[in-house]
Order: sequence, then C-alpha cells, then structure tokens
Amino acid sequence: MKYKSICIIPARYGSKRVPRKNIINFFGKPLIGHVIQNAIKSNCFQKIYVSTDSIKIKKISEKFGAVVPYIRSKKLSNDKAVVNDVIRDFLKKVNINKNIKLITVIYPTAIFVNKKLISKSISKISKNVNFVSTVKKFPHPIQRAFVLKNKKIRPISKTNFKKRTQDFKDTFFDAGQIYVFKIKNFLNNENSFNSNTVLIELNALESVDIDNFSDFKNAKKLFKLNKFS
Repeated sequence: MKYKSICIIPARYGSKRVPRKNIINFFGKPLIGHVIQNAIKSNCFQKIYVSTDSIKIKKISEKFGAVVPYIRSKKLSNDKAVVNDVIRDFLKKVNINKNIKLITVIYPTAIFVNKKLISKSISKISKNVNFVSTVKKFPHPIQRAFVLKNKKIRPISKTNFKKRTQDFKDTFFDAGQIYVFKIKNFLNNENSFNSNTVLIELNALESVDIDNFSDFKNAKKLFKLNKFS
C-alpha cells in the first residue's frame, strides 16, 4: 500500500551554540536550502512545509520551494519547545488534504537525508508499521560510561566498568535526521518507539547531528568527501 505524505521541516531562528545554524552558509546555500532541495528531489511529497518563527527563514524557505503557511509562536520556538508540539500546532492551523496519511519530519540541518533515504523511510510504512526513524550505533558500550568528578573517573556502573567491551550488546541512539509516521497514530499519542516502529540504522558516514561548530566542520568534510548535492 502506498501512502501519501507531506514533509514538515521545523526550523526556529534561535540557536545558542551555532547562531542561526538553520540558515548558515553551507557550500553556497543555507543549510535548510539543501534540505528543502533534497525533499523536492525525492518526489515523495505532495507539499513541503517549513514551520518557523522567523520571517527571514520563511523567505529563504520559500525561495527554495517550500511552503510557510504561518509564523510559529514564540512559545513553540524557545529552547524548551518540543517537536511533537510543533507538529500538533501545525496540524491545527493548516488544512491538510484528507488523502494525506503520513507526515515526514526532516530537521533543517539534516543535509545527509537524500532522496534515497527519504524514499526508503517512507516505503517502510505499512499496515503494521506506524512509525519510521533513523538510529546510529554507539561506537563504544554506553554501559561502561563514566563521569569526571574533581578530575577523577567515576564509573556510572562499577560492575560494568570491569567487564570486557565484547560482553555488552550493541546500543543505539536517535540519529535526529528523519521521521515518518501516520498522522492518525501520532494524534492518538502512540509511542513512536514501540513494536510498530521500523528503525533504519545509519553508519558513521551517513549523518552528522550539527549541534556545535565542531559538528559543523565535520559535516563540511563529510559532505565534500561524499559529494552530496
């Protein structure tokens, strides 16, 4: 069964660690410009929307082909704003065609989410699959993590700290790149990480979560290496 989807890119203006990171120049285009163009190239969406609190981001997004139906409230644009609340706000304010059954959320800095990954993610939705998300594997067992207190090592678990790395199962984390879900299940507050979820594992070269300037530099190196466009 093929489901129709819209794309929503949540892009607020404020960012403390990398100021205005959603529109920072990246190989001649703002980051969000790359993301919008990748979404268009996928041919998977009836419409590509951007939810933002910024007139500047609105103009840039529209220039690259996205639709910005309204300016998001300040309440939903601060550091504590939750993406799920942003999506719910969007669904309340924008009249979505009833034939649209899916929402695909792509973050405005997810420049490595290309048309192939978009198509693959949407194709995983089925009668028995309500959510799709991307994950990455922790490079080292999280069970052996430790904190530094007064420059001294304090293991999270003294027992695990003594075990061999090969004795632990692989652990994963949310890659923060792309999410696909059925609108009905989302509105019913169903847990996206449950038995009806498919997880797509990305390797170390397939994504960078741009959270600081170090991440930004790594993204530039990786982008150039892989010749993404």
